[in-house]
Formats: sequence, structure tokens, C-alpha cells
Amino acid sequence: MTVPPDTTDPTAPADDQLQRPFTPREPEDVLDFAEVHKRYPAMADFHARLGGTSLREVPSVPGGARILAKCEWENPNGSVKDRTAYALMADALRGHGDRPPEELRLLVYSGGKLASAMSLLGQQTGVRTKFVLMSTSPPSLLALLKERGAEVELVPTKGGFLQTIRASQRIAAAEPGWTVVFQHANPVNVAIHQQTTGGEILADLGDTRPAAWLASIGSGGTFVGVLRALRSRFPDVRAIGVTPEEAPYGALGPLPGKPTYEGSGGHGYGIRQPFVKAHDDLVEGHRHVTLPRALQGMGEFHDLTGVKIGSSSAANWLTAREVAAELPSDAVVVTVFACAGQPEQWSELGR
Repeated sequence: MTVPPDTTDPTAPADDQLQRPFTPREPEDVLDFAEVHKRYPAMADFHARLGGTSLREVPSVPGGARILAKCEWENPNGSVKDRTAYALMADALRGHGDRPPEELRLLVYSGGKLASAMSLLGQQTGVRTKFVLMSTSPPSLLALLKERGAEVELVPTKGGFLQTIRASQRIAAAEPGWTVVFQHANPVNVAIHQQTTGGEILADLGDTRPAAWLASIGSGGTFVGVLRALRSRFPDVRAIGVTPEEAPYGALGPLPGKPTYEGSGGHGYGIRQPFVKAHDDLVEGHRHVTLPRALQGMGEFHDLTGVKIGSSSAANWLTAREVAAELPSDAVVVTVFACAGQPEQWSELGR
């Protein structure tokens, strides 16, 4: 007799924000941060330097479709999460009004790159920040957060990334002075990528029609935001989600907490990221990449181009090549390279 997988997370709080339905908001309705820019010139400066990253053609497979990748390490703090961090911090400051910034205390769960960007913005605005991270977070990140005056709580890897979210919810319940920055539910996360990441891709594509858009799913903000932008002009573009094979999107039962490629992954217990779940009908399917294969892909891409990309970028590139091999040579596959990787990963690769 087969025992059905457990679909109830025993650590979930009542009225779990992670499992509430999500309703997208249009960028013009949620991204007006003019007052924040007036009160916090550092936010205005960061916004002015945000985006405008290049969309480059990268190696594909012989005879297959072309692959275009949005190179997000060109952002001010070096990753696609700079856009997310800006929107989340600006939204928090807008809600905080004209009260002193030191009275705002933000509790942020993160896979790493969001913490890096949020710590910079916290340091520049005077907002106190605390980050909940996996215990396997790279020493270079922990040193950076310490340097910027941020507090850090480390969570054991058992149970996967979901446990960083649950730990944040427990801390906020026990210490009401902290406000959880719930990146998986805040509509500004999708809106910023729809307006900026997706808008820039549309501008660079011009009349070129993309056959497919694919990206790794962490919160799902980038994947869904860009998809919504592309669909506004190309309603038949295919959408493919990418998650670690060790933690696939929508997996049932508890996850074992195996290491995965960075910044992405499912939660287990059948929980689907709210942004993606709300758009499941637009998503053709999901593909998966192991951590060893993603690390190998980082090395392969570097050998081919001399350019360093992170492990989630490598997962996207490897999946884009799979999709490109299924398409004619005049088709175009679009993806995103989230960052250039961690120093520890490149050291492990001997580069």
C-alpha cells in the first residue's frame, strides 16, 4: 500500500501568508515612490542606477534557437534581487511615513542576494535590518552583512528554505517590533519586474518575437513579472519555470534540505509560490537542475565565454539550451542571469 505524501506543513502558522491567494497589481498602482525619494535621497540614487542591464546573446546548441540572457549582475549591488530589494524597501518606507527611519525594523528571510541588497539599503537609509538565512550561507555574505551592521539569524538546512520563512514568522510573532518583509506575497515584487526587468527586455527585443521565456523560481517575482510584461505584447510566448531537482516547485511532503543551486526552490508540502500559483494556467511546465549540474554549467559557460555567472544563471542557461534544441534556429529563447556567483563557488570550481 502506497502512503500518500504529507501535504500539511506542521510548522505553518494560522492564516499562513505564504499560502494565501495572490492578486497581481499593475505597476502604476503600486510603484509610486516619489515621496520616498524625497525623504531618502539614497533611495532615489539607488533607483537611478538600477536596471538598464544588457540583454546578450549567449551560446546555444548547434542548429537550435538563439538564447538571449538579461545580465543582472550589472545592477548596483550585483544581482536581479537589487530590483526586488529596492521595491520592498521603498514600499516599507512609504508605509512608515515621516516617522524616524530608526523606528522601522525589517525582518527579511533570504536565500542570500536579497539580504545583500536590503542590507545596503538599510545601511544607507538608517533602517534596522535582521536577516534569516540558511546555516549554509557563504562566509562572504555573512561578513558583508556584519560589515553593514545587520543582524543575522541562521536556520538549519533540514526542511529547506521554507524554514527560513517559518523562523521569520515565529520571530515576528514573539517580537512584534519586527516587520517581516514578505517577498513571496508583496505585489511590488512582481510589479517591479513587470515594469523594469520585463519592460527593458521588451524594449531590447523590439519586433523580435520570443518563442519562450524561462527563469528560476525563488519567490517567483522575476519569473512572473517578466512573463506578464512579455505576454502584454506576445500573448503566445511559452513560459517555463526552473527549480532545483532537490527542491522542485510544488513538491509534496517535507523536503530533505539538500543543498540546491542558489536563490531558487520549492517549499514542499505541495506549497506553490503564490505569484506562480496565480499564473499556473500561463506556465507550460517546470524543469529541474541539480546543484552539481548547475555548478558544472557555471564552469562550462565560463570556459566558452570568459564570463562568470552564478549557479541559478547556469541552471537557466542549461535549461534554455534544452528548450533551444527543441526549436528552429530562427526562434528566440529569453532567460535571465541573476548574478555572477559567490566567491566560494568560483573557488570550488578552481577559477
